Amino acid sequence: MSALSIERLFGVKGYVAVVTGGSSGLGFMISKGLVANGVKVYVVALPTEPIKEKVAELNDIGRSVGGSAHGLSCDVSNKDQIAELAAAISSLEDHIDVLVSNAGVRRDPPIPCDVLSAPLSELQASMWSSRHSDWAETFCVNTTAHYFLSVAMLPLLSAASEVKSEDGRLGRDDGRGAIVMTSSCASMHNATNVDLTSYATSKAATDHLVRLLAAKFSRFYVRVVGINPGCELCIQSLEGIIRLIKAVVVPSNMNPVGKAGNMFSSLSDRVPAKRAGRDEDIAGAVIYLISRAGAYIDGVSICIDGGRVLVANGQE
Repeated sequence: MSALSIERLFGVKGYVAVVTGGSSGLGFMISKGLVANGVKVYVVALPTEPIKEKVAELNDIGRSVGGSAHGLSCDVSNKDQIAELAAAISSLEDHIDVLVSNAGVRRDPPIPCDVLSAPLSELQASMWSSRHSDWAETFCVNTTAHYFLSVAMLPLLSAASEVKSEDGRLGRDDGRGAIVMTSSCASMHNATNVDLTSYATSKAATDHLVRLLAAKFSRFYVRVVGINPGCELCIQSLEGIIRLIKAVVVPSNMNPVGKAGNMFSSLSDRVPAKRAGRDEDIAGAVIYLISRAGAYIDGVSICIDGGRVLVANGQE
């Protein structure tokens, strides 16, 4: 088989992956893409998430191609639970090829306002209503958890990069031993029509964390890459987001798609792609990054937004 064939470039069958936030939203999209291509996926989610039902659905998708899913519970905002997760996976696997560190939250100000038209006093009141704990918890899940998950899984990822194939290639040559962190296109533009301040700031920190960890792990060639999905992809995963919001008891009016006067209702029409993101958009990007095709890519993030950032002007 040619080294340039699709199967050799993008094949991930037989990989072992861990996907946090994997039972809903973007994480579930990624999990579906992986099992559909023969990957064994450990789906990690909060205990309040419907892991069993989602694992069953994933196993139905992967059954004909050798893909499988297995559910594990973990609150990634808790360092001790991350350590327990790593220990549990270590007892089951001698390596993992991919860590998709995906779990995330968004905390809106308790007092909302129209950022573009509110008078100064109303804008200040809205911004001041954000609790210090909202910011701390946003960073804890959206940024800090990526760090501790990556460090906890490092030995398993390094082991994958050293696995030898039948023809003598190392796992790293085929893309194995990779960390994919989910950020957001919100880290890349200055949209002010909704208050994403703590969320966007945490995602900008994640973008830099990708580079920092890639440099730290470079001696072992455990690659660290990021994905910056557009909110159009988040719209597609609204059901999962709503469950997450309820699970952490966070007041939010996040992405009320189709509601009159809501900014998200026609957002996909203003994206150059003229549509919302789909499963294959996010899954395809991840498979590229973790396969032989992406094995020479390290320390960078890819924006998956249909061109959203190209036209975002700071007002939408």
